[in-house]
Amino acid sequence: MSDAASAIDTRKTGKRALLAEFWSYFSENKGAVVGLGVFVFVVLLAVFADVVAPHLPQEQYRDAFLTPPFWQDGADPRFLLGTDAVGRDILSRLIYGSRYSLFIGVIVVTISLLLGVTIGLLTGFFR
Repeated sequence: MSDAASAIDTRKTGKRALLAEFWSYFSENKGAVVGLGVFVFVVLLAVFADVVAPHLPQEQYRDAFLTPPFWQDGADPRFLLGTDAVGRDILSRLIYGSRYSLFIGVIVVTISLLLGVTIGLLTGFFR
């Protein structure tokens, strides 16, 4: 029984060693680490858009057409990035839009994977 337990420990240690080695090489590339951080940030924004976004993306504020961003004169503190031509908050629309962008990315990668595997299998079989 101790041989089986040690084999399981070796597999766990081996997986951890591979992960540690990967992270060691990955963390040397600062651009990759920054990219991973940005990607995780966007995914978290998309997942928690209902909590993070200050307004609903389709909600219109008739008193705030084309409000400039907060760093320009005449800005409204309710709208950090301003509003569009029909009074919708741009920041909220960007946050909710990240959901659609990530969803489309996942769908495109899935379709490409399925097509690539299918074409590869067919060309390998009929070679």
